[in-house]
Amino acid sequence: MSRVIKFFTTIRNNWKKSLVGAAALSYGASYANDTYQTHLLMREYCEQAVKYGDQILPLSQKPRHITVILNPVAKKRKAKKLFEKYCEPLLHLAGIAVTIIQTEQENQARSLIENLNFQTDAILVAGGDGTLLDVVTGLMRKCNGSIFCAKQTPVGILPLGEVNRLCDSIFSRQYDNLPHIHEMIDATMAVVHGNTKSVDIMKVEPIEQNEEELIKPIYALGIIELGAWRDAYSRKEKYWYWGGLRRYVTYIFNGFKKDVMWNCNATIRYSDPCIGCSKCYQPDKSPVKSDVRWWHVFIPKKVTYAQSNEIDYSKVKNDNCDTFKETSITTTELSLMTRNTDKLKQGVPAVKLQIGPEHISYFDFVAEGWNRIKGLNNVVQQTLEIKDFEFLPESTEDSEKEQYFSMDNEEFELKPMKITLIPNAVKIFCP
Repeated sequence: MSRVIKFFTTIRNNWKKSLVGAAALSYGASYANDTYQTHLLMREYCEQAVKYGDQILPLSQKPRHITVILNPVAKKRKAKKLFEKYCEPLLHLAGIAVTIIQTEQENQARSLIENLNFQTDAILVAGGDGTLLDVVTGLMRKCNGSIFCAKQTPVGILPLGEVNRLCDSIFSRQYDNLPHIHEMIDATMAVVHGNTKSVDIMKVEPIEQNEEELIKPIYALGIIELGAWRDAYSRKEKYWYWGGLRRYVTYIFNGFKKDVMWNCNATIRYSDPCIGCSKCYQPDKSPVKSDVRWWHVFIPKKVTYAQSNEIDYSKVKNDNCDTFKETSITTTELSLMTRNTDKLKQGVPAVKLQIGPEHISYFDFVAEGWNRIKGLNNVVQQTLEIKDFEFLPESTEDSEKEQYFSMDNEEFELKPMKITLIPNAVKIFCP
């Protein structure tokens, strides 16, 4: 009993050291538990991946080959380490040949994919939404905008960036613990399983082109946004010395600045959604591989019939497909969102256009910014579902200053632009 009393007396007399020791012990126990749970999780999925690697392939079939576009500076320069620790082992155990290409500068992934000179069965993006945008843009440029060509090469997404909206939407399971590690492993196993689904993309190009220097279109999968909250959020890294509070502080310090884009006034032109018709129908112009040999002339041909529920959109008429409506807007924010991340009801392909308030006070601006950190948006004044969209900014005194907008968290200079929805254009690996 005297030893117990002496022990608590020592703790009371050295309470500062005791608190530090208890905190260190608690952190160590939590870290050890997470390490053990991660080990069990990786062991479980490795056993699943080995089953694919042990399968015997026919002599006529080659092992799957995947090209990984790795952004080493993503996730605060942790992307490469995370990929090698949690993703790469599963791909090798599944018997998949892996070619890793690391980007060395911004937007390099576009040219890498556009100039890819070897055959690959899939492309795996190890980065954030910005790297994904570059890869899809390079793929569509390589295919000259043909969705039938682009669909021949599925794209996988690993959540290794700061922002992973599309990946979070696809792998939106609720995990009890280690959610980020679970998501990385699930995204990798989706590539191993080979399940895919088609997603929409938005083709963005300037309305006015310079003949001497043509600007190629950019292809976005998630969200396009411009306005005051976007500008404030893009400056959060300037307040790095605030640590984890910098996302909140950026709205406090930028809520009164004049160089924030408070004026998104513009003339917009848009068309209504179309399920498919002769005007927006894209015929399959991809080359067909023929396996016909000379002896096949002696073999009776099998007669196949098209399914009765197939729709020939080349014969469907819709007079309103390319009819544009024009209106003027006065707002502090504007955004366009595909159904990939917005989880719109499946059916008619559409883009959600959200228009913010005309004016907003400083305190409401800060409150709304903090709500958006939680994933909420409470200041949308008008919502439209559209197909094609043209944005013509209003000329103001500040029009000479460079203004910017974001596509999938990548920043671009704001100009009059045309946005075209391309439904089911790219195949993405999914659970």
